[in-house]
Amino acid sequence: MSVKEGAQRKWAALKEKLGPQDADPTEANLESADPELCIRLLQMPSVVNYSGLRKRLEGSDGSWMVQFLEQSGLDLLLEALARLSGRGVARIADALLQLTCISCVRAVMNSQQGLEYILSNQAYVRQLSLALDTSNVMVKKQVFELLAALCIYSPEGHALALDALDHYKTVCSQQYRFSVIVNELSDSSNVPYVVTLLSTVNAIILGPEDLRARTQLRSEFIGLQLLDILTRLR
Repeated sequence: MSVKEGAQRKWAALKEKLGPQDADPTEANLESADPELCIRLLQMPSVVNYSGLRKRLEGSDGSWMVQFLEQSGLDLLLEALARLSGRGVARIADALLQLTCISCVRAVMNSQQGLEYILSNQAYVRQLSLALDTSNVMVKKQVFELLAALCIYSPEGHALALDALDHYKTVCSQQYRFSVIVNELSDSSNVPYVVTLLSTVNAIILGPEDLRARTQLRSEFIGLQLLDILTRLR
């Protein structure tokens, strides 16, 4: 199999893993909207606009997606997500806004053009990781799923995901880069979320082909008492 064919197969598997989100009945009708209109709507954040945009992103072709990215669509989404993160999400309206925003980022990453665009810029994955600074479990679940997908997709994606966790550690004053994952595992009783966290651990450890690199990553998790947590989860 050629390198190109291998990348195409990985992308197809990744697209199936991420999958489209369920339709939202309260969404703007953007089925035929051009990228420029969608960019303008992004400057007026609302659940309705984000839900409509997500549907448009999921149905877009490669050319449309490239235009959306070149007009800073992803930048606006990640900036909005950053503003929403760290608030504690006291209001239901804020929680819904945050969730629909991350769903748009997910839709971008579900396209090959969007995924390659994100992989070309370290800052995007770092911004994505900062969305973990929230009490909204559904948002954190999606962020971890996207980081795990990057780990699986390519060595570059794996490196960017680890760099993003290092960045989160520094910005949010964590002691270790995997502390956020292990702490969430230790504190959560939400079964689907725990499954996502364990999948993220596996994606991080199994991402490198080099056995020594895998062993080192596994040792980092063990050093954070992961085995004790797994015993309790059983």
